[in-house]
Amino acid sequence: MPTRKKLAEVLDEASLDTSRPSRGTRFKNRNRMEIVANLLTIAKTGALKTHLMYRANLSYMMVTDYLKFLQGAELIKETFDPSGTKVFQTTSRGLRYLQVYDSLQSITAISTKKVVENSADLFS
Repeated sequence: MPTRKKLAEVLDEASLDTSRPSRGTRFKNRNRMEIVANLLTIAKTGALKTHLMYRANLSYMMVTDYLKFLQGAELIKETFDPSGTKVFQTTSRGLRYLQVYDSLQSITAISTKKVVENSADLFS
């Protein structure tokens, strides 16, 4: 049975191992805007509720809540295909949201890059 000191040493060595991605880098928490953009992107050509759920990696309850919100904001609409199956499709307003979201993403990526470049100058 390992002693507390040996166990602490093993845990410290494991935390220094950079060959495996840590849990924090492998799974990234998404904010509400990212989830909305993800759902709207999936529904561009029309998608079933279960497809939205699995592709966006959300629970049934979360997809239901988001769909209510998106329908209320007129970003997504509920239609029926010829066989009578309920399909969710992004509206023109939802497509506009995606355009604005993508432009914001590109702006923040540029500003983040500048911050990283400027911080490198500080340490040289």
